[in-house]
Amino acid sequence: MGIPEKRRLEIRKLITDNRSSSVRNLANIFKVSELTIRRDLNKLEQEGHLEKVYGGAILRDISIDYSPVYLEDIKLFKKEKDKISMEAAKRIKNNDAIIIESGTTCLRLVNHISKINSLSVFCASVPIVYELWKKSNKFKDLEINICGGLIHKKSNTLIGNQAVNYFKNINANIAFISPVAISIEKMNTLTNSQMDADVTKSIMKSSKRNILLSDSSKFLKN
Repeated sequence: MGIPEKRRLEIRKLITDNRSSSVRNLANIFKVSELTIRRDLNKLEQEGHLEKVYGGAILRDISIDYSPVYLEDIKLFKKEKDKISMEAAKRIKNNDAIIIESGTTCLRLVNHISKINSLSVFCASVPIVYELWKKSNKFKDLEINICGGLIHKKSNTLIGNQAVNYFKNINANIAFISPVAISIEKMNTLTNSQMDADVTKSIMKSSKRNILLSDSSKFLKN
């Protein structure tokens, strides 16, 4: 393990113990520049360990934000999800209108959207909207929209006729979809229920381009 990795582990422990810390305080403790600390905090925020705030960082307690089932899914294949979402984020351009459906890979996508001044985002996921809202001050012009409907408790997604009809009126450049599973034999995506499937179909029809975000664990061979 290199020196930057060791320092980030110690920063993470310090913020976990104290709930927060300033950039200046961390720079003094670790005898490095404030710029170096900001880079460390950027990395730790991308990994989901903390949240950057003005002048420092605070502990992020995701167990409070999400249901136990969703929390467990967040922990699985984190490196793979990050690589996929980082590549997907490169497809987003200034002034785009995009749909971010649901799922934990789509959730990771939010953390990698950067260097965009103006963006309209349409969602069917409460956690994704929450993460976008926390990042909104980093954008010059970020419009966040969420459909109505029934909240699916395990996944925190919105389903039902209200959600389906909402996306029928959207005209997006790209839709990012993160399915429960993918059938290789049938070449289609699988969802938790028919109501989830109806929302996904509506989303895909309302976008010029659909991008599937999925790690290898989601592919079913039979």
